[in-house]
Amino acid sequence: MEDDELARWSDIGQAVSPVAVFFSGAAFLGITAALLMQGRELRNQREELRIAQEEQLRSSELAMRELHTDLIKMAIEDSELLSVWPAPAPGEQTTRKDHYCNLILNLQKVAYETHTIELPELRNALRFLMTSPDMRAFWTRSRQSRVSITDGDDAEDTFTAEVDAAYTDTIAP
Repeated sequence: MEDDELARWSDIGQAVSPVAVFFSGAAFLGITAALLMQGRELRNQREELRIAQEEQLRSSELAMRELHTDLIKMAIEDSELLSVWPAPAPGEQTTRKDHYCNLILNLQKVAYETHTIELPELRNALRFLMTSPDMRAFWTRSRQSRVSITDGDDAEDTFTAEVDAAYTDTIAP
């Protein structure tokens, strides 16, 4: 090759160099944007997975509560099955009313935990329920055994505190 031809190719290379730099920069920006979008998508997927896991847990809890409700209903309807359940307190006898009161309180707890009702509504409902002599008697007899079973469960401890507050608020002066 002659020097003129080499110089010409050199000039062409120098002229094309900014275009190559531009495309390299554009490719770099494209890759960066793609990585950022993938990161955002990954965060979204993690959040969706977390929500799905919470829903699955909530669904499992509701299924367990439904089973518990069914068992209590069976005991309410059949005195032979009623005798299987332990007494709410030592020396006490379990009654159908006790199981019914338990179902009512569990309904309030589930309604609150599933966000069907808010805390002020729960408090109002519990105060109303504690105006019933049967409900008060049930809570008096069963509270300690309930606490011994659920101690350390934050949701149960919170609910127990709310029932206790309603119980105290409705004590006749």
